[in-house]
Amino acid sequence: MQNNQNILYINGKIINLRSEILFREAQDDFFYFNKTNLALTKLLEAVKLTPSFVKALLLCSDIYFIKGQFNKSLQFALEAFEYNPYSLKAAAAIANCYYALKKYSSAIEFCEKALNLVQDENEAIYSQIIEIKINSLLGLKDYKQAYISFIQCQDVLKQTDLLNIYNQNFYLIKQKIKLQKKLMKSNLKIV
Repeated sequence: MQNNQNILYINGKIINLRSEILFREAQDDFFYFNKTNLALTKLLEAVKLTPSFVKALLLCSDIYFIKGQFNKSLQFALEAFEYNPYSLKAAAAIANCYYALKKYSSAIEFCEKALNLVQDENEAIYSQIIEIKINSLLGLKDYKQAYISFIQCQDVLKQTDLLNIYNQNFYLIKQKIKLQKKLMKSNLKIV
């Protein structure tokens, strides 16, 4: 009989038990004790022991994002998404990293992937993804598509979430669309 004391199964995947312990300690260090570097050290060790440990990869991504190291954050989020392409959190983290790096087209691509993974009960994350998508479209100066995205999300979002997005973006979008229409009618070009 084999001794399986160091093996843990999560969603049918084998996770080294030591990795899970390190992950949980890192969570405590990060969320409760504000020891970011210690948490990151433990997470990197957990990922070294179990490279496919998606939870640890995503927490590494979150910590690097908070530290402002967006490329490293993106690297860990992409790795997590590679291991689990159905992870809403991974897709949303990738979209957020691309947005922070001002790679708006890639951000929109992963916003779409994340929106396809959102369940009805995840309204809070839905509103965050929509906001990233609209802001990315604004970054690309695609005001018409940003307006369409805002209108489409009205059916799903609660009034408070919708009001937040409206206050931040909708007025700007309407003004930019009006300006574009005026420029098209006047045949002037902005140099």
